[in-house]
Amino acid sequence: MGLLLCVAFLQLGPMERLKAQSHREQTRLVYIPPCRGMLQDRDGNPLNLSVPSYSIVLRPELVRDPRDTRQRTLEKLTAEITDLGMELGHEFYQFRPTMEKIERHLREQPALPLMLWEDIDADTLSRWTMIRDDHPAAELLLTWRREYREPTLAPQLRGLVKRSGPRADGVEKYWNANAPELTGASGLEKALDSELAGTGGFERLQTDVLSYRSTVLESKPSLPGANCRLALCMEAQRLAEEQFRVGGYHGAVVALDLQTGQVLVDLSMPAVPLGVRDAGADGAYQNRVLSGYYPPGSTIKPLLAMYALEQGMITATEPVVDCQGFYALGERTRLRCSHVHGKLAVVEAIAQSCNVFFSDLSAKMTTEEFDGFAQFFGFGEKPGSILSSEESAGIAFSPSWVAQKRKGDVQWHLGDAANAGIGQGAWIVTPMQMALAVGFALTGDLFVPKYIIDDKIVISKHRDWSPEARRLVMEGMRECVLTGTGQSMKTPRLAILGKTGTAEVGKGQTPHAWMVAAAPADAPRFVVVVVVEHGGGGGRVAGPIARDILLKLAERR
Repeated sequence: MGLLLCVAFLQLGPMERLKAQSHREQTRLVYIPPCRGMLQDRDGNPLNLSVPSYSIVLRPELVRDPRDTRQRTLEKLTAEITDLGMELGHEFYQFRPTMEKIERHLREQPALPLMLWEDIDADTLSRWTMIRDDHPAAELLLTWRREYREPTLAPQLRGLVKRSGPRADGVEKYWNANAPELTGASGLEKALDSELAGTGGFERLQTDVLSYRSTVLESKPSLPGANCRLALCMEAQRLAEEQFRVGGYHGAVVALDLQTGQVLVDLSMPAVPLGVRDAGADGAYQNRVLSGYYPPGSTIKPLLAMYALEQGMITATEPVVDCQGFYALGERTRLRCSHVHGKLAVVEAIAQSCNVFFSDLSAKMTTEEFDGFAQFFGFGEKPGSILSSEESAGIAFSPSWVAQKRKGDVQWHLGDAANAGIGQGAWIVTPMQMALAVGFALTGDLFVPKYIIDDKIVISKHRDWSPEARRLVMEGMRECVLTGTGQSMKTPRLAILGKTGTAEVGKGQTPHAWMVAAAPADAPRFVVVVVVEHGGGGGRVAGPIARDILLKLAERR
């Protein structure tokens, strides 16, 4: 009796567990990738979108006989694929799966369709329709591929996708754990990946004892990702890129809406069009707007003037500096100015971009005062946008930076101060940092750049500028366009504020050309920053580009 009870326990006790294990071994959970959401322009037109991609696959369970050995199944599949390839055309026959690939599929994923040919075109679809009844084991499989409309426009900003395995939780539970899914690889595609991705679905397949597909027990459809509308003004973006291409320029352009914080133009040249497999020119995948390393040159001067006016270091009439074409750093060392300007105060110094005035101003500032200026406008810090991983902090050239970073000589010398006041020395800023800083000087708001039109504006710093300081800086920038170094931007169609910059980058090299501009002059709504690498004088090269972009934005408004 005891023996019978023992046998019964051993046979009946584990029965439920063994049944459950058997059930698990005869089911397969298959992942269904979702359709990725679109990147759209501000008007809702698609830029980066997912489109159906049809592949021809073969279902092994519809070819084999349950009594077949694996070798016999392999032979049947090979024969079926060969026949199908010959009917579709020579190229399909030539590039059909190898026997090694078929064998590996039968060994590793027999419940899944065997991929034969991916992303087939319309002509092949037509041929397939005519012969499909002769090949009942073959079928079309819908997947997704990324299509890039206007691929030359802002490619670094928009970004690319890559194919990866499923991103679902517990991915190891899926039989097709290597199922292709579109994932953001760069730019906004990467930054917005969680919104664009969607949610995958699944099918629970019943399989036979050899793991071949039998029937679908349970299914859950995938959910598409959200669409994201960019703030880009495509007309202005096209205009900027056309002018850079015609000129053969390298560099960057950024345009901001000062009321909404939106990024309206983001140009970085050189660039590789989206979807083109090309190594490209050096730095062609870098977004220079966010990470280009440029000395600011004279574009720093209106900001230094605003800070000095606000702190009471200077006034509309004091000091008056007598520019004789150079600033003396010692008995034999001089820092040159572009002209002999004679006697001038702050407004004319901005308009004429006088190095002597601003070298003298920065040289008279205490180290604490210049540290305060370097940090005040956000230099040396990342702007903190959704593309923060691509942003560079740059270098806020100041006594504190020298004390911490310069090896061998940590003292802040007269030459350091004089060069710092005209945007030279160790200064490094990005075009985005400069655009934000100029916007801060004109409006009192330092905001986080906004790439998605529906996002809320985020103000990181606010300052109620004294009306006099703001008036004098704006007057200087207006005179820069009317009578000074920025006359290439002058147009009867729009009153523009501007400041040129010619940034020295090394002995024997042509300087970078800068232009910062804003309009309308009385109440600035848009700010544009243009950097043309090794372009020479900012007014001559960068000025007309900034002017035309501002005109386009004003028309659009």
